[in-house]
Amino acid sequence: MKHLSLWFDTAEPPISYPPLDGERRVDVAVVGAGITGMTAALLLARAGRSVAVIDQHVVAGGSTGHSTAKVTSQHGLRYASLGSADARLYGHAMETAKEHVAELAGDGIECSFRRRAAYVYAAEESHRRHVEREAEAAAEAGLPASFVEDVPLPFDVHGAVRFDDQAEFDPRAYVAGLARRLVEAGGSVFEHTRARQVHEGEPCRVETEHGTLVAGDVVVATLMPFLDRGGFFARAYGNRSYAVTARIAEPPPDGMFISAGSPTRSLRAHEDLLLVGGEGHHVGSSKARPERYEALIEFARRHWDMRSVEHAWSAQDFAPDDGLPFAGRLHLRSRHVYVATGLNKWGITAGTAAAMLISDSILGNENDWAGLFSSTRVRPLQEAPRFILENSRVGFRFFAERVKHRGGRPIADLAPGEGDIVSAGGQKAAGFRDDDGTLHAVSSRCTHLGCQVVWNAADRSWDCPCHASRFDVDGGVLNGPAVKPLARVDLEGS
Repeated sequence: MKHLSLWFDTAEPPISYPPLDGERRVDVAVVGAGITGMTAALLLARAGRSVAVIDQHVVAGGSTGHSTAKVTSQHGLRYASLGSADARLYGHAMETAKEHVAELAGDGIECSFRRRAAYVYAAEESHRRHVEREAEAAAEAGLPASFVEDVPLPFDVHGAVRFDDQAEFDPRAYVAGLARRLVEAGGSVFEHTRARQVHEGEPCRVETEHGTLVAGDVVVATLMPFLDRGGFFARAYGNRSYAVTARIAEPPPDGMFISAGSPTRSLRAHEDLLLVGGEGHHVGSSKARPERYEALIEFARRHWDMRSVEHAWSAQDFAPDDGLPFAGRLHLRSRHVYVATGLNKWGITAGTAAAMLISDSILGNENDWAGLFSSTRVRPLQEAPRFILENSRVGFRFFAERVKHRGGRPIADLAPGEGDIVSAGGQKAAGFRDDDGTLHAVSSRCTHLGCQVVWNAADRSWDCPCHASRFDVDGGVLNGPAVKPLARVDLEGS
């Protein structure tokens, strides 16, 4: 079994792009080379704007390249929770985004795009009524939805809402194709270039590790904006989820599937592999253990004749407090900096819709979804319950982790493969001993707002339980909103 995303294991090696060097001037600077940033960049370049995209890692190297890659307007039990007008707007946005992906993929991007039916199934009798209501609400919103009893799965379910004419693809190959199209349209792509700050003005300046982008407008498409001025870290909450692929004796099921209730099980096929996803939890939870993968493997083994497990990986996304993505200006007074976040694990279509909305705004075009997804919206009745709950949890974790993990244990006591808050170099530290015995020690305080990090045993990383930044064992930033690495701790004398 490879601890690696399927999409990074099977795709042709993509074109690599150099880091930014020096100063560049463009009409639009895009920070983040996932599906949102690259879609926005291509739309703007084709409209005649000069565009440069930067990414701290590589094209599609973040959540896009670690998704289950369902190209669908079916987002779990989404439409029954919205009013009829919002449901219609949301559905129209996601169907339009889905067809935009289909159009681009059909224009010569080899990404295994194929049409499939999508199902939300009731694993328990108690979930059936929720699925029936979802089918009714989605059909009323104009979507290709129906309630069905016959679901092509090898275990009993209690009905499902089916969406016809949905799709699936290889997300890494698709976004790599968008990058090639962007370069053909005159744009530039720079990898291994971390943005450190954005100064809004006329023009704006994006400061990076390797140079500066000077631009009229800036799009920050980094999953969670690293700019705190919009306060999105307090309005959208980080979650991790897991996926495995398995080789099975029989053909994989015909369609894309997700359960209506907990535990979540997301299913689809890629060629002859079965992909199983689920086991989500908050970033920084003690649930981040290898058992998350084992639960998905056991599910596959229970329902199929499983021959082998091929891949295991995890992904991160942010859930907004009112359930709707944020796309638009950074804050009310901002005129040139745009953000997209809170895609709620449906980033393929939601990210594409956000990119279309943002590019329309920069180009001065009207967009029917702008109000629904407004990044500056205030909806106290919808937002308050989740906002209060999640930010109370953040406050508790800020203090609780310091009390629970005081760091009195010497780093030398760590076993191979173990991470913990320890004493190292005469101070509290986040310590890890790798499999060959080498010790690693970094500061235990997140560089975003100072929360104490927590060991993620499933993916061997240091995760912030407050606002979902993640760091590798040597302190490098894996996920924002943090932009600065954890400081190394001198182990001499430990």
